[in-house]
Amino acid sequence: MRADAQSDAVVDFFRRWNALPAKQRYQLAPEIPIPEMQSAALSHPSPWVRRGSLSFLDHYANGDSLRTFLDALDDPVPFVREMALHGLSCERCKTAELCVADVVPVLNRVLARDISPEVRHKAIPILMRLANRDSFAQEALEQSSRYDEDALVRQVATAALEGREQDARRSRHDLLRRAKTRKGKTIVSRHFTTQLSSSEEKSELRLD
Repeated sequence: MRADAQSDAVVDFFRRWNALPAKQRYQLAPEIPIPEMQSAALSHPSPWVRRGSLSFLDHYANGDSLRTFLDALDDPVPFVREMALHGLSCERCKTAELCVADVVPVLNRVLARDISPEVRHKAIPILMRLANRDSFAQEALEQSSRYDEDALVRQVATAALEGREQDARRSRHDLLRRAKTRKGKTIVSRHFTTQLSSSEEKSELRLD
């Protein structure tokens, strides 16, 4: 099948899928054009189609799409690479363990070189799962915890090394929200202390 025909098949399927009510979409599941989606995930000109294809592969052909997810980590668009990582990390969709020899070198490169802090951040939980099976994954996490230019990436890499799985899996949104909350509490606490000190000074002045 020609590349443009493959893309047409995928776009046509998306159109039919989106036209149905959510409760009826399962009827189309047997018709998902898996090989065409694997091709579109890597080569379609629209990043939205590439991302959508990866999402479908994650849910309906995860075990057969490892190579597609890994190759998609070279996509020029960050949100496409993020979806590829999700496909690799989605444990409930897996039919077998990730192959360390295939996965670790690619993820190590992502963690060391990807320009998006969000993408590097999302690579860490996957490497954490593999670190007890591969020393290179452990080394990549150690390097990231020390030298990554992004503070949150360093933070989650450190959590992964220390075995704090829940902290290592926290999203950037959650970490930023928590940081702001802590900062807000600190500001309120400082303001209260300042006000209290001021009140005490005024009380002392009145007593004098």
